[in-house]
Amino acid sequence: MKRFSLLLIAVVAYLCSYAATYSGTLPVLYINTDNGQAITSKEDYITATAYLDALGLDGYESVGSVDAPLVLQIKGRGNWTWVGFDKKPYRLKFDSKQAFMGMKKSKHFALMAAADDTDGFLRNPVGYYMSDLAGLPWAPSQRPVEVVLNGEYIGLYFLTETIRVDKDRVNIVEQPDEATDPAQITGGWLVEIDNYDTDPHVTVIEHNTDGYAIWFTYKTPEVLSPEQEEYLTNQMTLINDALYREDLNDNTWEDYVDVYSLARYYIVQEVLDDYESFHGSCYLYKDQGDGKWQFGPVWDFGNSFTEDKWRFIYQDRTWHNVWIAQACRHPHFIEVVKEVWQEIYPTLNDQLMAFVDNFSNTVSQAAVNDADRWRQYGNSDFSSDVARVKARITRAISWLNSQWGDGDPIPVGEHNAYFINTPGWEQVYVFMWYNNGNGFTETPLGGWPGTRASLREDGMWQINFDWPNLPADNVGIIFGNGGSGVEAGNQTKDFTFVEGGIYNGDGLYSGNPTIAADQAVQMRINGRQVTLTGAESTTVTIADMLGRTRTIALTANTPATLTLPAGLYLINGRKLSIR
Repeated sequence: MKRFSLLLIAVVAYLCSYAATYSGTLPVLYINTDNGQAITSKEDYITATAYLDALGLDGYESVGSVDAPLVLQIKGRGNWTWVGFDKKPYRLKFDSKQAFMGMKKSKHFALMAAADDTDGFLRNPVGYYMSDLAGLPWAPSQRPVEVVLNGEYIGLYFLTETIRVDKDRVNIVEQPDEATDPAQITGGWLVEIDNYDTDPHVTVIEHNTDGYAIWFTYKTPEVLSPEQEEYLTNQMTLINDALYREDLNDNTWEDYVDVYSLARYYIVQEVLDDYESFHGSCYLYKDQGDGKWQFGPVWDFGNSFTEDKWRFIYQDRTWHNVWIAQACRHPHFIEVVKEVWQEIYPTLNDQLMAFVDNFSNTVSQAAVNDADRWRQYGNSDFSSDVARVKARITRAISWLNSQWGDGDPIPVGEHNAYFINTPGWEQVYVFMWYNNGNGFTETPLGGWPGTRASLREDGMWQINFDWPNLPADNVGIIFGNGGSGVEAGNQTKDFTFVEGGIYNGDGLYSGNPTIAADQAVQMRINGRQVTLTGAESTTVTIADMLGRTRTIALTANTPATLTLPAGLYLINGRKLSIR
């Protein structure tokens, strides 16, 4: 009986795992392969039919129908996303050009599964929109759809324009395969800096990297003559050699690369903190003639939004990023980056926040159904994932503006806590939690160990975040080094979160900005200058967050002005932030 019960439970669980269905809030793409054949290959297309059912939703139109479906070829696509997940991505090639949900007509689309996107399905959508804001000529459009494959609901997908030479995509001359004419082979190139060497490519060894091989996979043309292979190899070698010249004021490399396109492309990657962006899926193209290589279009933001912004994408990250670290050593390139940044910065945060809100509202219910279908992937706590992404975008823009802008960061998250690193950890993570009253535990900074804090100029670590309806009390907070265990020295004990609180390894150092405040001393702040005036002659103690103090003697009603470095201070018990 016991074995039967266990078997019954297993069967019920299996059936329930496939009981999910589409939400009815997005169009549904129905795909049926010939004879229900499984899609098992990335190399070989199989024949299928499809139609898009708009379900009568406002703003959408059906394409094809159950009685008159579209004919297409379908196969798998992707690298890690194809082999690492049961929710598979696909490549579609229709027999005739189709226009889906406002996108330009084409035969060629991808169905992106986003199985690895635990950030509210926002990585690619934000990246493509950010590309538009940065002024790159074209980025793939995509539309969220729910997919039923051979009668089975397979979740929330994104019907996406693929990168290809086309007047509506990468608008350059299409160079023919195996061309030999010297004038013809100067352009019509679409190339990817690739992190896989399985596709046809040329190789150049990057300088100053202990022999790192850059694989340039050529997408167009697809088959090279010896003349084409020589030209492409020479072009990439010229860029590589010129970029690494000893004199950083030697801008010869700009004879081959359009630095404005690189600056715009690079800024997109930094805003999303996509630290794999110059490692793979990094595209370049060149038209015929004497023109320069352009960076773009953007593609694949699979390693974005992984931390609160505190460093550039090429600084001590998991993946090697080709060329960009060296480019950022060139003063003129950074001048161009700052110029482009000043162009897009003023409205950037507002535009991205509005986009995220609109996108998340559009897919929110479908995301719930997708999480029900794929319980091992996805975004089971969708609202928390979206809130975290918004906070990290705002944080990134603020930090980048402190590097490239006027040094006056825009306001960031609503909530703050600070940590004096008395344990001496190399890095500090912050984990928070509370009970939402419905039997669920909310974790505003993500699962353990939480979110990495940012190191401030004054040596203190800060966590800054947005979280709607954060309770005023009964919120827990733990600081740690990314490991676990109080006794092992990897984390603090459980503390109570106090808004703006300053903590050390033993607990709350200073929580209330007005604790023990001397209100008889008035303060006026102008940038980094602080003017102190006392109603009576007195002394004022100024302490930074490393415990260092200085004393100022005030004469009654006589202002005293001092300049403080950026940091957080306690001045006679009042907390003061200088930026």
